Amino acid sequence: MNFLGHAHLSLAGSDNFLFGNLIADGVRGSDLSGWSPEIEAGIRFHRRCDAVIDAHPETRWLLTQVPPASRRVAGIAFDMMWDHLLAGEMHDDDIERLYRLLAREEVPSRLSSLIEWIQVRDALRRYQELEFTLSTIASIGERMTARRRLRQTSDPRQQSDSRRQSDSRRQSDTRSGRCRHKMGDLEAGANPLADMTPWLADNRAMLEDSFARLWPDMLALRQTPVI
Repeated sequence: MNFLGHAHLSLAGSDNFLFGNLIADGVRGSDLSGWSPEIEAGIRFHRRCDAVIDAHPETRWLLTQVPPASRRVAGIAFDMMWDHLLAGEMHDDDIERLYRLLAREEVPSRLSSLIEWIQVRDALRRYQELEFTLSTIASIGERMTARRRLRQTSDPRQQSDSRRQSDSRRQSDTRSGRCRHKMGDLEAGANPLADMTPWLADNRAMLEDSFARLWPDMLALRQTPVI
């Protein structure tokens, strides 16, 4: 799930707890001792939500409906579509609170360019617009493609290594139903996220129905104590 989904599940918490949820994708590793207890709790709650939605039967079923060429990155597209469906439910005061927290100095550096992009475009509000959301999904794919192309150009050995690893990972991922994947084993110029956007547009109603079935299970996570 992305910013609005995680925010929706953690708005009742303190600013630090909500901040931890917002920055969790930029935090690596299990040692979170460098963060305050409230921020650490937010990071761990974010990770728990990711694990629950990835394993949800509705998510697994949706993966069977996605065009095979985009299946490995479908989790990213689903995250963005869930934010699109939630954007209309967010109050303006909540959006302003999110922007204020995202401007904090403690934001991990690996998220700085993304957050600047979101702020400049007022993306947290504009996710209500389907075309904006689809364009954002394609842009994410393009950035990932550019990074992958740069890595493979700088290290030719990675090209052969990634080809050998691709088949084994694909078989493993198909068996497990896993949907949260990197793009490192795709062809250097491929952008399966952009290729997936027509399918997302054509199947918005189906995605909305699926979200209506899975979202109550995510809301139930809020029954746990919130810092």
